[in-house]
Amino acid sequence: DERLIEFSNRRSYGGRLQTFPAAHRAHPNLGVEFRFVGGVYDAGGTRTNRAEAEAVVQELARRLLDDDACAANRSIGVVTFSEAQQTLVQDLLDEAVDRDARLRERIAEAEKAGEPVFVKNLENVQGDERATMLFSICYGRDASGTMYHNFGPLNLSGGERRLNVAVTRAREKIVLITSIRAGDLDPAKCNSKGAQDLRDYLAFAEHGTVPASRDEGRANREIDVSAVE
Repeated sequence: DERLIEFSNRRSYGGRLQTFPAAHRAHPNLGVEFRFVGGVYDAGGTRTNRAEAEAVVQELARRLLDDDACAANRSIGVVTFSEAQQTLVQDLLDEAVDRDARLRERIAEAEKAGEPVFVKNLENVQGDERATMLFSICYGRDASGTMYHNFGPLNLSGGERRLNVAVTRAREKIVLITSIRAGDLDPAKCNSKGAQDLRDYLAFAEHGTVPASRDEGRANREIDVSAVE
């Protein structure tokens, strides 16, 4: 599905990639899905977002337990935007596996098939690919409603490259689980390129269009249709 690479094509590759449309214009297991859960970021304590972690584990279990054994339900990876959130998701998944023998069997089957379920964060997801990728943004408003603009690795130099690597790990489907929308982020406080791209990726996932970046002034390059033919 072209939506899986569209954002990175525009932001990281200058629109140079030529992609082929999917056979399906719309399919529940293709493309990018925005899922707002409205969780609370425990900024002053665990630095986790429990609502998002629970939503990730529920979606993971739902897909693995679905009788439809398509790739999107059997080849799954999770990426969190912080190490603390990665640990929480893994702990909740371990608890779910301990409670449910069928879920334990499905996870074992995925590993036997050569694509084990993984839970990683932005710092250590690199060459991993899965049919379905579940993302937990983690960051957001705390219990008092204060919005923090500290996005961990994304605020560091090269944070935009970490985001690019993460959002290009899915072969078929991305489910973005978040407690914030693009409008929650103040552009004046998104000083790093990684934070700016996160804001725009949230908008893309929710609305389906890539916002024009500050340095994106040139027109889209025309495709030589005769060469494609």
